[in-house]
Amino acid sequence: MPGNGALAALAALLLPASVAVAALFAAFAPDPYMDEPFHVPQTQRYCAGHWREWEPKITTFPGLYLFGTALGHAVHAAQRLLGIRPAALCGTAVLRATNLLFAAACLPLFLAAARQLDPSRSRQQAALLAAVCFLFPVHYFFSFLYYTDVPSLFFTLAAYLASRRRRYRLAAALGAAAVLVRQTNAVWVAFCLGDALLERCLPGSSGGSGRSRDSGAAGTTQRSSRNSSVSGGRSSGSSRKRSGVAGGGPGLASDLATLLRRAWLLKAQLASDLWPLAAVVAAFAAFVVANGGIVVGDKAHHAAVRHLAQPLYFLLYCTACLAPAFWSPPTLAAAARGVAAAARQRPAAAGAAAAAAAAAAVAAVSSGTLAHPFLLADNRHYAFYLWRRVLNRTPWARYALIPAYLYSGWALQRRLAHRGPLWLLLAAGGTCAVLVPAHLLEPRYFTTPFYLAFLHMRTPSPRALAAIAAGFAAVNAATLYLFLAAPFAWPDGSVARFMW
Repeated sequence: MPGNGALAALAALLLPASVAVAALFAAFAPDPYMDEPFHVPQTQRYCAGHWREWEPKITTFPGLYLFGTALGHAVHAAQRLLGIRPAALCGTAVLRATNLLFAAACLPLFLAAARQLDPSRSRQQAALLAAVCFLFPVHYFFSFLYYTDVPSLFFTLAAYLASRRRRYRLAAALGAAAVLVRQTNAVWVAFCLGDALLERCLPGSSGGSGRSRDSGAAGTTQRSSRNSSVSGGRSSGSSRKRSGVAGGGPGLASDLATLLRRAWLLKAQLASDLWPLAAVVAAFAAFVVANGGIVVGDKAHHAAVRHLAQPLYFLLYCTACLAPAFWSPPTLAAAARGVAAAARQRPAAAGAAAAAAAAAAVAAVSSGTLAHPFLLADNRHYAFYLWRRVLNRTPWARYALIPAYLYSGWALQRRLAHRGPLWLLLAAGGTCAVLVPAHLLEPRYFTTPFYLAFLHMRTPSPRALAAIAAGFAAVNAATLYLFLAAPFAWPDGSVARFMW
């Protein structure tokens, strides 16, 4: 495990505060809330041995409930062994501790990912990245509730790191666990499969610590590459910028041809090595066909749609969350100089690309801005206020954000360009496959693609990372305070709380 000292320091700094926050939840919000009234009773049925009983409103596979049941029985057995009077089997506080344990387990994964996906990062950079990941507000908030988010991220990230180390059977097992917790993680298992193909057939194309032992078998040599500088980025790492990344077309076509040729030459070895990941994806595809959709229950409220504005929301969400690295005046000034230089060098191509991107964004906003009935009716979520006061404030308000969407997409592409055009397409495709079918505007859906983008991008400066971490801590303090200390009355007389 890289950086054991850094991991111990991060754990000593971050975990005691999380335990204290969990105690505050138990004291001030002890009852199941929002989705927990579905998750908690279902787990308690399992804890009581009623394995055939199922709540029809639940949309996910029972992975969370299996882990909660295991922890509930373990805690109950430990209490009896220690002579402590056992509390209620699988009570809410114990089940919430499931997510707290997964959140703690995510910390070494964040640190390992920070080092593995760019070995040139310094210890300080890796530790700051891990701290930022741990404090990411949506992830941090749901560490204290009994939701699928935290175990979903844990298994997805663990599967990806195992795949990057070519431990494909382990990656498939972890990926299957991720799907068992949340179905859409099948997309990220497919992403792991695609990334493995890129790493094996185009060594260096996806960066990180991938090896190139198959290059000789394919009878080709890796092309020379060079590092690229990105405004605001410090670390280039071992990731390589393949020819044509900035321009797009020629490099993409060349890489695709190389990928197909080498995949064919290595087909026997690739099939032998990668079939476990492919089996997980194929099994889930078979389930979708047999089930008529990806959700288990409540299909009427979770039908797939074409929510084309979701990727635009995600782009702005990423840069807004990382504002010190993307929206500071020096960064914006550097971006303006870069755009101006590109326009001077290739004015026709730059103008055509900008016009095409703007037209696509306008079309997505015009025909793909959707509002789920839950979004319109539930004022307990921050997204409700974002929709009413920003996105739908006036008929033209949603269009006013298009320049911010375009900048965010351009800036993220610059930060990730060294990963190669095929990797960028793979990541963008996975993100769209998860977000576009989702009718509900829900920040929780952005979590996994946000982490993938953040951990792969060129590393912001230590000062920017420290500012991001401080901002996340402040947001966490505010949202936790609002949830715990500012309840209000819901129309049905129940207690309501603000949350993500």
